Amino acid sequence: MTEHSARTSTTGSHCRPGVIAGKAAGMSVIVVPSLPNQSELSTSADEVINSLLDLQPEKWGLPPFLDCTLPIEPWYIGGPVIKGFGRGSKVLGIPTANLSVEGYSTILVEHPSGVYFGWARLSTRGVYKMVMSIGWNPYFHNTEKTIEPWLLHDFSEDFYGEELHLAIVGYIRPEANFPSLESLISKIYENRKIAENALDLPLYVRHKDAPYLTGSLQPKEHD
Repeated sequence: MTEHSARTSTTGSHCRPGVIAGKAAGMSVIVVPSLPNQSELSTSADEVINSLLDLQPEKWGLPPFLDCTLPIEPWYIGGPVIKGFGRGSKVLGIPTANLSVEGYSTILVEHPSGVYFGWARLSTRGVYKMVMSIGWNPYFHNTEKTIEPWLLHDFSEDFYGEELHLAIVGYIRPEANFPSLESLISKIYENRKIAENALDLPLYVRHKDAPYLTGSLQPKEHD
């Protein structure tokens, strides 16, 4: 392996020796902690990331992922559509259909902050493509993690209170901050295009008929 090769490792009882061995072999070492607050690893590792979903191979002299999406093991959440922070329509011009985070504490911990996509079913309207952010939305200085799906369809009216089921099947990018509102909006629309194109692929289309979207399966967690 060359000096530009990347090694990924998870923390645990044998992680630190692995980091040291990787560095001694002339490799770049990327650590994905399985335990919180492993700050001592950051001093010897080249990068510490929250999830393998956040890995950017091109940073380490490796070929980038050929497409802009990563298939994931589907996960399911749902609930009534709630009013959010007013950003979707008032600031961004993007009508997100927000979900309450109540009952999804474990899911919010398990899944890294970022942009995901999949299928959304409104109880009285049908199934639609959707792209979704989960995280802190650093541009808006959120104090809590949020779940903000954007159903990729032009609706003529609001549907607050309607039951929404989501099947999250793919990942686009980690959460990021932006220097301006314009750059944030541009990135959101880029995410929309990526999600729309990806959801036409057989890899993702097959999840459109997931049992949870038909009402025959409950979400993964509801505390």
